[in-house]
Amino acid sequence: MPGQLPVVVSVKWAFAVTLIVLLTACRRNSYSPDNVSYFDRVFHHLDSLNLPVYQSFHYIDSVYERFPSPGIQDRIRQYDYKGNYYYYQAHDLANAMRYVDSCLLLLSDPEVERRYPREYAKCLIDKAETYQLEKEYESALFYYRKGLEAIKGLGDSCSMAQYTQRIAMASYRAGRFDDARHLFDLAFHQFGSCRPDFRAFAYKQCNLDNIGQCFAATGKWDSAALYYDSALLFIAREGQVFLGDSSHRGYMETARAVVYGNQGDYFLYRRDTAKATMLYRISVAVNMRPLHDSGNALTVLVKAIHLHLSEGNLTEAKKELGIVKSALERRGNPEVELALRKLNAEYLAKSGDGFAAWRSLSTWMAEADSLRVVEASTSAIDIPGKLVHLEDMYTIELLRQRDHVKTAYLLFALLLVIMMGVIVFLIRRGALRSKGHIGQLNRLNKALRAENLQTQTAINALNEDQSMYLQSLKTIAHDLRNPVGAISSAVSLLHRSGISEQSMPLLELIRQAADQSLQLVGGIMHFDLPMGSLKMKEVDLTKLLETCAATLQFKAGEKKQTILLDLEQLTLVADHDKLWRVIVNLLDNAIKFSPVGSDIRMKLQRQGDKAVISVIDKGIGISKDMEGKLFSVDAVKRSGTLGEASFGLGLAIVSQIVKAHGGCISVRSEENEGTTFLIELQALAA
Repeated sequence: MPGQLPVVVSVKWAFAVTLIVLLTACRRNSYSPDNVSYFDRVFHHLDSLNLPVYQSFHYIDSVYERFPSPGIQDRIRQYDYKGNYYYYQAHDLANAMRYVDSCLLLLSDPEVERRYPREYAKCLIDKAETYQLEKEYESALFYYRKGLEAIKGLGDSCSMAQYTQRIAMASYRAGRFDDARHLFDLAFHQFGSCRPDFRAFAYKQCNLDNIGQCFAATGKWDSAALYYDSALLFIAREGQVFLGDSSHRGYMETARAVVYGNQGDYFLYRRDTAKATMLYRISVAVNMRPLHDSGNALTVLVKAIHLHLSEGNLTEAKKELGIVKSALERRGNPEVELALRKLNAEYLAKSGDGFAAWRSLSTWMAEADSLRVVEASTSAIDIPGKLVHLEDMYTIELLRQRDHVKTAYLLFALLLVIMMGVIVFLIRRGALRSKGHIGQLNRLNKALRAENLQTQTAINALNEDQSMYLQSLKTIAHDLRNPVGAISSAVSLLHRSGISEQSMPLLELIRQAADQSLQLVGGIMHFDLPMGSLKMKEVDLTKLLETCAATLQFKAGEKKQTILLDLEQLTLVADHDKLWRVIVNLLDNAIKFSPVGSDIRMKLQRQGDKAVISVIDKGIGISKDMEGKLFSVDAVKRSGTLGEASFGLGLAIVSQIVKAHGGCISVRSEENEGTTFLIELQALAA
C-alpha cells in the first residue's frame, strides 16, 4: 500500500546505518599489533644471507605468508624493502611507485594515519621523489608539500632532517649543486641532534660524501677531496659501535666503496691515473657483490672504461664493457646504457671498426639529444624554490582567510562596543540612582567598624578580668598554703602525743580536712583548675584561624601592624570556643610585643597526620631564662612595646587547653629578633 512505503524505507535506512556502524567498529578493532622485534630478526638474518634479489623477495614473501597476522608497520616494512630495491638499485620507477602506493593504501584510514604519522610522512616523500624521477613535477611538488605538512605535525627534528636530505637530493638531480650542498650541510647538522643510532650515522656519512660530490660538480676539487676524506674518517671513527651487526658492516663496506669511487674522480682530475684506477677497482669489487650498490658499481665501471680508453688500454676496456653489458641485461639503467653506447663507439673507433663505431655513435647522439631536452626541463625545476613558492601561496591564502575572520570579528567587536555603550549608560543611570544607598552603606560600614572595636575592647577587658581573677586566686592559694600546712602539722603532733580515744575521731576529721585543703591549694598553685567538659566537634580550622585574625585585625591596625595568613585547608575535632581562645591569646601577645608597623604571620600546614599552627612575629623576643617558665603561672610579666599591661597567665591557659586536646605547644625565640609559637594538633584525614 502507498501509505506503508515510508515505513519500509525508514526501516531499510536504519538497517543500513546499523550495518555501517558495526562494520566500522569491527574495522577499528581488526588491526593486528606490530611485531617489531620479530621482523627485526627476520630482516637482519636476510641481510646476513647475502641472497640474490629474487631469492631475497621469495624469502620475505614466505616469512609473511607463514606469519599469522602481520601488523600495519610489519606490512610497511615488507613493501619498503621491495620498493627500495626497485627505486635505488633497479631504477624501476613503476614498481617502486606500486609499493609506495601499497604503503599509502595501508595508511589510508585516518585512524591508521594518526597511529603511524612518521610512516605516513615517509611514504608521501617517497611518492614525491618517484614522481620527480618520472618527470611528473606538479605531482612531485604536491606530495613534497603534503610530506612537509605531515613532518611539521610530528615536531621531530630527525624527521625534518630526512626531509631536508630528500630536498637536497632533488636539488642535486636538478643540477642545482650549490643549493644541494647547503641543504646537505643543513641535514648533517640536523641529524646531529638525533639519537646516535645507525640511521643517523648512515645519513651523516652520506651527507659528507654528498657535499663532496656537490663541490666536485662545480669544479672545486680540493674541497671535494676534503669532504671525501672526512666521510671515510667519519665511517672509521663513528662506525666502530655498529660492527657487531653483519647488515651494518655490509652498509659501511658499500659506503666506503662509493667514496673510493668518488676519490678516483679526484685523482683522475689530478692526473694520477694509477691511483684513480686502483680506487675504481676497489669500489667496483665491493659494490658488485650481492646486496651492495651495484648501480654505483656500474657508474664507476663506466668511468674506469673511459680512463682505459683514454690511455689506449683496449683490452681492459673491452673486458669491462662486457661486464657492464652483462649487468645491464639483468637490470636496466638508462643513464649507464647511454654512456655505454658512447664508450662502445669510442672503443670500436679505436679498434678500427669505423662503420660500427659510426652506427653506435649515431644511436648515442639521438638518445643524448632527447635526454638533454629532458635534463633541460629537469634543471629548470627548482624544487626548493617551488616548495617555498607553494608555501608562500599557502600563507597568502591563509592570510586571506584570516582577513575574512578578522572582518567578522571586527563587526562582532563593533556590536559589542555598541552593547557596552548601552550597558555603561544603564550602569551610570543605576549608579546615580543608588548614590544614596552607597552613602547609607558607608555609614553602616562605619558603625560596624565601631561595633567591632567595641567588641574587641570587651574581649580585651574580659581577658584582663580573667587574668586578674586567676592571679588573685593564685595569691590567695599561696597565702592559704602555710596556715593550712601548719594545721596539718599540728594534727600530726597531737596524734603522736597520745590523745584520748574520744578525741581521735575529731582529730582524724581535722587531719582529713587539712589534707583536702592542701590538695586543693596545690591544685590551684599548679593551675589545675577544672577545664570543664570539652565540647568536641568537627571544626574547620582554616576558617577558625581566619576568624581569629579578623577579630584582632583592628587591634593590630592601631599599631599599624598587618596579620598575614598562609593557610592550608584542614579540619580537626576540637572544642571550637577553647581553640578560638588559644589562637586569640597568641595573636594578642604577638600584637602586644611587636613594634609598630611590623607584620605578624600565621601559617597552617599539614605535616603527616598533624595540623601545625605557627604564629610568627618580629617583636622583642623572649630571653632563654624566661622560656622555662613561659607556660606556668609563675611566668614573668612584661609590658608591651607601647606599655600594654600583661598578667602572665595567658600562656598557662593556652598550654592547658592545647594539652587537653592531646596536642603540644612549643616556642622558638631570639631576643630583639622575634618569636614563633608552634601548636601541633591531630588533624582529620584529607
